[in-house]
Amino acid sequence: MTKKRAHHGHGWTPSDLKKLRSLVARETPRAEIAKALGRTVAAVYQRIVTEQLSPQQSRGAGRRTR
Repeated sequence: MTKKRAHHGHGWTPSDLKKLRSLVARETPRAEIAKALGRTVAAVYQRIVTEQLSPQQSRGAGRRTR
């Protein structure tokens, strides 16, 4: 049986968004942000894009280069 995330299916609260902005500003990797917020990395990335925060500030697991 898989474990459900704490916020599965729930919206983002103002305190969630405040914490997200703070972590992105500190250039915290997305995986660590997701863990701190109890959300998936994909959900965190999508909210960063939606809130128009710079995804470059929040480093991912790795960047693809040619």
